[in-house]
Amino acid sequence: MNKYVTDLILKNAETTVDPELKRFRDDYRERGVPTLLTESLNVLIQMATLKKPLKILEFGTSVGCSGIALLKASENATLYTIERYEKSFYEAKENFEGFGLTDRVKQFMGDALDVVDEVGDGFDFVFLDCNKSKYKDLYPKIKGLLNKGGILFADNVLFRGYITGEVKAPHRHNTIKNNMREFLRLISEDADFITTVFDVGDGISISILK
Repeated sequence: MNKYVTDLILKNAETTVDPELKRFRDDYRERGVPTLLTESLNVLIQMATLKKPLKILEFGTSVGCSGIALLKASENATLYTIERYEKSFYEAKENFEGFGLTDRVKQFMGDALDVVDEVGDGFDFVFLDCNKSKYKDLYPKIKGLLNKGGILFADNVLFRGYITGEVKAPHRHNTIKNNMREFLRLISEDADFITTVFDVGDGISISILK
């Protein structure tokens, strides 16, 4: 992404990202815990602020940073969030409690493809940030869970430049590369969605169900 544009987004994020949330996110990043990049977080907050969803589904709770951001941007929303790692599941639970959001969160533990059928449907906003190889398999299920006008926001869709070929993918990442390219093909060719892919952070896609 162009450095000038990145700097503009980061400058805006200083005024839009809740300071407490930013400190929380930065603390985890300093400890080596992967969390949403500032540029992507800013756009996520922007989309949630515009949509004002009532029901949000998140794939990949991690420690709760993105879920907290979504709930802060959507004051009437309930978050349904899936995490496969037990340690992260319980750490996120504590963090939701720390931000006073427990009564607005429904947590599910397990692999996304195994758990997705348990969360119900009628979602206004879906945030996809779990196992990158599973995006293409989750896509048809997500489509069936979204309300008309609902938003699918996916992170890491350009994955370190490997997806576009700007950076040669190591052999161990070929499955992720190929599966993510298939996910991008699916969302781009689906006439039921209006989709844009942005070179923001590690790449994001935003799809709106017609």
